[in-house]
Amino acid sequence: MSDTLTTTVQVDPAISLYYDRALLEAARAELVHEGLAQKRPIPAKSGNTIKFRRYANLSPADTPLTEGVTPPGQALSKTDITASISWYGDFVHVTDVVDITGQDAELTVASQKLGYQMGQTRDKIVRDVMVSCASVSNASHGSNGHTPTEITKADIDAVVKTLLSANAKMTTPAVPAGGGQGTVPIRRAYWGIADTDLVDDLEKVTGFTAASEYGDSGASVDAEWGATGNVRWLVTSEGYVSSDTPAVYSLPILGRDAYGVTELTEAAASNIIKPFGSAGTADPLNQRASSGWKMAFVARILNDNFMHVLKVTHS
Repeated sequence: MSDTLTTTVQVDPAISLYYDRALLEAARAELVHEGLAQKRPIPAKSGNTIKFRRYANLSPADTPLTEGVTPPGQALSKTDITASISWYGDFVHVTDVVDITGQDAELTVASQKLGYQMGQTRDKIVRDVMVSCASVSNASHGSNGHTPTEITKADIDAVVKTLLSANAKMTTPAVPAGGGQGTVPIRRAYWGIADTDLVDDLEKVTGFTAASEYGDSGASVDAEWGATGNVRWLVTSEGYVSSDTPAVYSLPILGRDAYGVTELTEAAASNIIKPFGSAGTADPLNQRASSGWKMAFVARILNDNFMHVLKVTHS
């Protein structure tokens, strides 16, 4: 057990907070699927249920007003969607010195690696919820001979029409062309998420614009690869891929408020450090210490009509 020792009896609260922050910052970088969600905090001492709220649109007021007569008005119609949180976590044995007067590099590395793991865990959970959406279709306009086919502009446009007909609000504003050579305007758009295996197929889609060609160099976000018409694409190595032959990829395309998650804060997730000897009589020789994470989390589709999963194969 010599390779799993630490050498202090306590971790100062200020240092514990430092490691919490290191864990959260590392986790946030992995949240490609989660980044587009409606977020709700976990209220303290209020049980394990999160409430998301969705309001219906008001019906058109197409009856002419009568002079001197107040119209009846309308009431807001809301739908409350609840979800029960679950707890997740993991830990590693830490090595080297835990110093209560400063941040040790070994524990910082442990916090960062655990943060990456926690972020990937959250992202996978969200991804699996997203691809369970009831609104789904197969790409059918490609030429690779598979069912579904590779992605095409016609398939993307069909999804856009489906979302528009459901009154799903677009999630990004238009980006005008810039003054730089080769820049092009980008339409208002929905977000799409694709596995990195498909970047070559995305670039073959008619009218594809790379994020580097946007008129505003600051308009793109982390993980953004480019745009095809009214969809801007994020790519991740953690996209949903089936075990079929050939593999089928599920690509969520979504509008505003399609799904929700619990917010990632220090109240919902933490880096837990157990110094050597903290197990008491279970560790009589002060041989074991660990660094781990624990989080309360849930993801929930809020409106299946505001999201659509396009299934494709590689060309």
